[in-house]
Amino acid sequence: MLKKCLDENPGIRGIMLGSHGLFTWGDTAYESYINTLEVIEKCAEYIEQNLGKKGPVFGGEKIQSVAKEERLKKASELAPVLRGFCSSKVKMIGHFTDDDRVLQYINSNDLERLAPLGTSCPDHFLRTKISPLVLNLSTEENLEDVAAIKEKIAPLFDDYRNMYEQYYNTCKHPNSPAIRDANPVIIIYPGVGMFAFAKDKQTARVAAEFYTNAINVMRGAEAISEYTSLPRQEAFNIEYWLLEEAKLQRMPKPKPLSGRVALITGSGGGIGKAIAKKFAQEGACVIINDINEERINATTEEFQKAFGKDSTASVVLNVTDPVSIATAMESTALAFGGVDIIINNAGISISKSITEHSIEEWDRLYDILVKGQFMVSKEAVKIMRKQNIGGDIINIVSKNSIVAGPNNAGYGSAKAAQAHLSRLLSAELGGDKIRVNTVNPDAVISDSNIWAGGWAEGRAKAYGITVEELPAYYAKRTLMNEIILPDDIANACFVFVSGLLNKSTGNILNVDGGVAQAFVR
Repeated sequence: MLKKCLDENPGIRGIMLGSHGLFTWGDTAYESYINTLEVIEKCAEYIEQNLGKKGPVFGGEKIQSVAKEERLKKASELAPVLRGFCSSKVKMIGHFTDDDRVLQYINSNDLERLAPLGTSCPDHFLRTKISPLVLNLSTEENLEDVAAIKEKIAPLFDDYRNMYEQYYNTCKHPNSPAIRDANPVIIIYPGVGMFAFAKDKQTARVAAEFYTNAINVMRGAEAISEYTSLPRQEAFNIEYWLLEEAKLQRMPKPKPLSGRVALITGSGGGIGKAIAKKFAQEGACVIINDINEERINATTEEFQKAFGKDSTASVVLNVTDPVSIATAMESTALAFGGVDIIINNAGISISKSITEHSIEEWDRLYDILVKGQFMVSKEAVKIMRKQNIGGDIINIVSKNSIVAGPNNAGYGSAKAAQAHLSRLLSAELGGDKIRVNTVNPDAVISDSNIWAGGWAEGRAKAYGITVEELPAYYAKRTLMNEIILPDDIANACFVFVSGLLNKSTGNILNVDGGVAQAFVR
């Protein structure tokens, strides 16, 4: 067909195939490249010249977008609910965009007509599925009434899954691969923005970018004539192409934490950073946070270089400030769609005798260690319940929650309160499939903030030794004569969330080299 067209039209510079693409040529690679650019530029100019001639783009605006800040607020509130629906088969990671091009399309009069048609390019719908799901929510909706929102949109997801199953059953061939996840990838909330959900952040982000390109195609086609999509059978033949399936089957197996989102408090350095690094290595999306912006920026840059920009987000988080915690949770929901794993790690240490211990120091210990653990867990549970796909909370407590040592009334009692709060939450949240477990470290000296602010000096004084002698002293008093490192704590946390202990909650795992006094049983 191409040769026939060329024979009948000698001297033409290119051929455009409907629903496929553009072919251009030249006597040299460079001439072909320039010819391609010139043809595309000419097409682009033609589209721009015709935009608006037939009438307003996409039939004009049907609804107005809410203000930027309100859009992000609504998106963060709704994302975990949508993530829960989309994760009915496999846990998904989310992406949100309120790009101006997207808003022009999703707020338009033509959305209802165009959205069901789906995308025009095979590369698009292989990522985005055949068509998006359009929510029936107004911008005035009370998203805090989670039960009502779920009741309202649940039928939409049922209808979408039924549509996709019917599409598959109608178009399948005897040798077609098995049906894939029938949940939507692209979800449109008119007036607010567009969500994408996929197996990892990069795939979700690219799906959103592909659908944005599909919107551009629709805009251009509608400016000139009328947008049409691929026939369903032709679309199916590409989506379930056996060679495409072979490629999917050859992809590496998912890592243990793929599809999981983890927020580790105080992950700018020390134990928190080690846990975040271990989780990122195992496939999780992590939110780096701290009260120190320099530490956040340095760690985020390091992680993004090591694991890719889609693996990591960052936010300033002060665990004693309810507003800071709420903002961090909103940022997490916007970045990845929700949260699955909370590690309450942020902390301080003060070692003084009871007569030297000030009330201000006592309050600070309890504010950060106990109240902080309570407030972070409280906000995280709200998100986990919206998702309704379970979750994990791990509290980094201490050997000192069990062992009564000298000069330790404030820190030790706060750690004991953390430990019992962990038990209480485990009992309360089991029905939500949210596991709550405890890791009890001891003497983690390497790269740990716990040794700042006079703690090392205080413990050395309590034991009658020098600060320099502390590492050896701590190692010698353990049954295994081992120095405990941040990576050891990270490994313990990974054991709890790896999938191997999905039926375990309310546990304490000691990582102390063996301190007999700290044995729980």
